[in-house]
Amino acid sequence: MITKLTRFLGALVASCIVTGCATVNPMAFDKQTKAIDTKDKSIVLMTVVVSRSDGSRFEPVPYVVHVEKPGAQSKEDRQNFKIDKDVDALKANGQDLYLLRLALVAGEYKVMDVFGMARAFPINGMFSVPLVAKLNVKPNSVTYIGRVTAKLRDRVGDEFRAGPVVPLLDQSIAGMSGGTWDVAIDNLADQDIGLFKAAYPVLNNVTIETAALAPFDRAAAQRWWDGESTPADKSAEQPAKATAPAAAPAPAQQAAPR
Repeated sequence: MITKLTRFLGALVASCIVTGCATVNPMAFDKQTKAIDTKDKSIVLMTVVVSRSDGSRFEPVPYVVHVEKPGAQSKEDRQNFKIDKDVDALKANGQDLYLLRLALVAGEYKVMDVFGMARAFPINGMFSVPLVAKLNVKPNSVTYIGRVTAKLRDRVGDEFRAGPVVPLLDQSIAGMSGGTWDVAIDNLADQDIGLFKAAYPVLNNVTIETAALAPFDRAAAQRWWDGESTPADKSAEQPAKATAPAAAPAPAQQAAPR
């Protein structure tokens, strides 16, 4: 159990915004943007829904989506995109739907995970939704890659945890250490592209391609959580040791464990 916890904490901190760990990015554009230039970086569009159905006051709120190049060796190879609920979310079917706009240099990547917090005073829970999904970014493009839906449920057996075990009290009360995520990655281009265009008028002037991520692979996510990977992927999937997330600041005593 200690070994597995240690491996999970290593996976979790990969999603955190930490000094020297990754390049920190805002979303690629906002509602006031008048034009999109994809000469240097392409734009990747994805939607995210993270929810729980147990009526808990500890609402899971995404803070960061973490993208890496294969064999990532530097913070430039690890891109973290900050998510702001007040700016990036809209209500859809009674849930918060996050419209993410990622600017990335063309090439091969993996969308590793979505990190977030489940907070209600005085408790600060943290979570990570593992994706480990391959992403190919074409040059000079704006591309929709799908909708990620993560639903919290009770963990069974050795399933990957929704969040780390420690801090013990916060993680237990927030339901993160005893939970896991049921995750789906779906191609909902017909719905989502319309939502993007309505929220961001600049997109009405560009061609949006669709190249959905592969369906969620729970076995791959489990292997990542267990600290296992193929030799070719090992360097990309083993995050560097780091400290607390800056994008989702919490009291010092709630920092991500080392």
